[in-house]
Amino acid sequence: MRYVKDFASHDEQLEILEKRGLKVTDKAAAKRILSRENYYALIDGYKKPFLEQNERINPYGLEQYQAGTEFSHLYALHSFDRKLRLLLLSELLKFEKNIKSKVAYRFSEKFRETGSFLEAGNYSPDSRHHHERDRIISTLGNLIKSHKKRDKVRYPAIREFYDKHKNVPLWVLVNFLSLGQITHFYAVIDEDLRERIAHDFAEEYSEEHAPIRLAASDLDAILRIVFPYRNKSAHEEVLYRFHLSHPVELGSVESMLAMKKGSLSGATVFSVMCLLQLVLAKGEYAVFSKKVESLVNELEESVQKSAFAKIMKDAGFDGSGSKSC
Repeated sequence: MRYVKDFASHDEQLEILEKRGLKVTDKAAAKRILSRENYYALIDGYKKPFLEQNERINPYGLEQYQAGTEFSHLYALHSFDRKLRLLLLSELLKFEKNIKSKVAYRFSEKFRETGSFLEAGNYSPDSRHHHERDRIISTLGNLIKSHKKRDKVRYPAIREFYDKHKNVPLWVLVNFLSLGQITHFYAVIDEDLRERIAHDFAEEYSEEHAPIRLAASDLDAILRIVFPYRNKSAHEEVLYRFHLSHPVELGSVESMLAMKKGSLSGATVFSVMCLLQLVLAKGEYAVFSKKVESLVNELEESVQKSAFAKIMKDAGFDGSGSKSC
């Protein structure tokens, strides 16, 4: 049997898929899609929910598609996942901006001296955090140092600020840190500041929804989930079935949101959707949630019922039919 690990033309790729039971009703359109999207990214990335797993029908576990599966069904899932990535990334970037703003504000409020973020004594005294603290200080120091030079700079905005004010405060620098770096920064500042920042998020949520208390450990857990999803969403990788390899304890958050215990700990797409309501404005979250629901409805109309059920399970939806938190 010929496998697509060897070079195959688009016609040959479609022939292989048809031998595995996939219907290709419009070969010209399918070839255009393969030309744009790449066989591996489309087929290997999205075939799983459509494969025949019934041992009676497929006793040898061959790569065989369920009866009635069409090329358009795989492409519908691929398109759904792409739209979901873009939608989720847009909201995660808002959260990223939000936490950067809060971290910079609270740290600078407490330590007002110029360059206070470069002083090790202004961070957590816990020795377990010292290595990461030193890395953060080095990163911030290098951002300033590299933009003092007269050669080509990476971020002209930092150079412009330095030339004008002869220093670069934290609220400028945080805009040039990754979410991973700001996550580490939040982890190594002192506990009072960590709790204050978590409280800021809780206050915002409480004003628009219902009173809650968010602890620093809760925000840590949210960041542990959000960070990899932000990176996944920014790249052309399969998102809908991505989840963390180890559960994240979110019992107190589940309780606050009146959700079933364990419904968020799997760190699925559904988990991220629900957690975003804690860190986004109410109106923004409502629009986001509605768009996700529309995407899900569109997918449901485009694939077989059995495949749709598998996709929803992989994405973390509880199977009750609900498409929102």
